[in-house]
Amino acid sequence: MKVSIGFSGPAGSGVNTAGLFLAEILSEKGYTVLGDKEYASIIKGDNNCFFLYISDENQVFIRKEIDFFLAYDQYSISKNEPIYDLRHTFMIKDENCKYRNTFTLGAALKLLNLSIDEGKAILKRQFSLKSFSQEIMDQNYADLEAGYEYIKRQENTDFPQIDCSKVIGEKKIFMYGNECIAKGAMDSDLEFYAAYPMTPASSIIDEVVKNKKVTFLQAEDEIAVGMAMLGAKFAGKRSMCGTSGGGFALMTEAIAFSNQAEIGGVYVLSQRDGPSTGTPTFTGQGDINYALNASFGDTKPIVLYPSTFEEAYNFAGKALNYSDIYQHPVILLSDKQLSESYLTIEKKNLISEPVLRGKIADESPEDTFKRFEITEDGISPYSYPGRQGTTFIASSYEHDEYGFTNEEPTTKGKMMEKRARKIQTFIQNEFNENFYGYEIINPEAKKFFITMGVNRYALEQWIKNKSEYGLIIVKSLYPFDPRLKVFWRKTEKEFRIGSLLKGIIVECLKIWFVKNVSSMETGTQKSHIREKSRYILSLRRKLFKKMQETLGEVSLFEKEGLGMI
Repeated sequence: MKVSIGFSGPAGSGVNTAGLFLAEILSEKGYTVLGDKEYASIIKGDNNCFFLYISDENQVFIRKEIDFFLAYDQYSISKNEPIYDLRHTFMIKDENCKYRNTFTLGAALKLLNLSIDEGKAILKRQFSLKSFSQEIMDQNYADLEAGYEYIKRQENTDFPQIDCSKVIGEKKIFMYGNECIAKGAMDSDLEFYAAYPMTPASSIIDEVVKNKKVTFLQAEDEIAVGMAMLGAKFAGKRSMCGTSGGGFALMTEAIAFSNQAEIGGVYVLSQRDGPSTGTPTFTGQGDINYALNASFGDTKPIVLYPSTFEEAYNFAGKALNYSDIYQHPVILLSDKQLSESYLTIEKKNLISEPVLRGKIADESPEDTFKRFEITEDGISPYSYPGRQGTTFIASSYEHDEYGFTNEEPTTKGKMMEKRARKIQTFIQNEFNENFYGYEIINPEAKKFFITMGVNRYALEQWIKNKSEYGLIIVKSLYPFDPRLKVFWRKTEKEFRIGSLLKGIIVECLKIWFVKNVSSMETGTQKSHIREKSRYILSLRRKLFKKMQETLGEVSLFEKEGLGMI
């Protein structure tokens, strides 16, 4: 059984509430429910929608066809008809109804053959959380029953008869993506979170402020957010901040500082459609390249992109660990569809990471601490203020092992090479049987789609009964898991890129498949040589040759712009 139902009305009319209450009832019965929240960038008016895609299977599904569409006004229908196939539309209009969202919930209960008592139970549960007058509660119960009776009276009974009355499995929890990120971080000992509210990352704040163990700072802008997070990290706290594209642009100096001073920190970048302010309540994946190149200089941040809600929870803990272990900035990518959509999840699938703090230096009576000690793995012992014998300088300048400013070419080269070795250590240590930086569905297929993020749900659904198609989901964008390179090189398969990611993945291919780019840049800068033209020409030749060796038919990618290098 698969059924879709939509709630639609002006902003502020409670369409989300009706959908959330219905989803909670269904999740307790074991159904798989995906909730898609679509809304305009306006506080009141225009049109908001909340769609539920309900299945008695464990497979998530989403589709254009909406079986039942409950509209609060005519504009809801006229705006959404060109986008969705609205199969059965119901206009929610009752002069005696005061709370349309409760009325709509009652209507939805009847459409899905759920009992009115289940609706009353969830209202009672909601009323217990706050103080409501008896008059308000009685009116809500009356509106719930009125909505239920409204469907009974419909003359047109050609709509499908759906029965969701039975319990079909264990109780699930209905969570949204940012909730998964926040709880994953908090369950991995998050201690400090900073943000300036920016859609679609803002709702992380809603979860963080509920936890008294986490210090939350709402700063005046994202420059302050990024630097405050680094300050907390410098002080020894597990720290994270969150924003979207425009705010992330202001954090790049903090990321560069984190690279140089080897402080770390986690940056949640929840993407929306740009550029600039763009369409702030619509999804996008246009910041992927920006995240990969978020810092100026010789290093790149670690970049993770979860593709499921469970991974969003798990990757938040991984990001905090990587930040501590490798003393390196970590970007946790999301997007509006992941951040603000909802999904039923089995609690056992929310796997928290063990807390790993990395190389914390021992206290010592002697003040000879080499904070940036040259080590074989590139990772130096670190400390934080208040620990005996571990005083050091953390600045944005190039430095020696103690942190003192040093611009000598030899020192510069050693420090750049040390920082580069951390990434090689990451590749050796983290990509193992317990963690793959990618996922391959149907590896025996002849044709593959390459994607990132929750696009995987739609593509996974599309290829389900098509044996010739497979799916590659990239989860660790940097560093890139070398095992996927091996798979890629061994095969003579056809790879296709979704239109949303076409230019982005082509750029990523350049990063993933060209060897020694970092060492080439290091050699150039270490010697203070600026022969840019010759360097770029050499790099282009190496890139083109590598693409030929790795991907076979370069002509396939010339259409995407790779031939024009």
